[in-house]
Amino acid sequence: MSNTPNMPKMRFGLALVALMTFAGQAPAAEPPPPSGQGEPSELLKEGTRQILKAFELFLMTIPQYEAPEVLENGDIIIRRKHPGPAPTNPKKTPDADEPDKTRT
Repeated sequence: MSNTPNMPKMRFGLALVALMTFAGQAPAAEPPPPSGQGEPSELLKEGTRQILKAFELFLMTIPQYEAPEVLENGDIIIRRKHPGPAPTNPKKTPDADEPDKTRT
């Protein structure tokens, strides 16, 4: 197709015809949600709340640490900011210095 001076006018005319053809037609509306499911905006709000709560729980599971501390002997200590609870009944291992009390 050669580029004639009337080409822009033809494109404009085709666009105008297409616009007039589809201008009177409304897009198909979605049916209303079944009763009991609530409004879409409420569903969106509830979903957003659940996502934010899940994200908050995820962040709480990541341990947080203090700044590293270098000791005089060169050891580096990185302490947790919120250590877990102390064990209630730690298993005691027998020391080499302690006599074995299980034998009689």
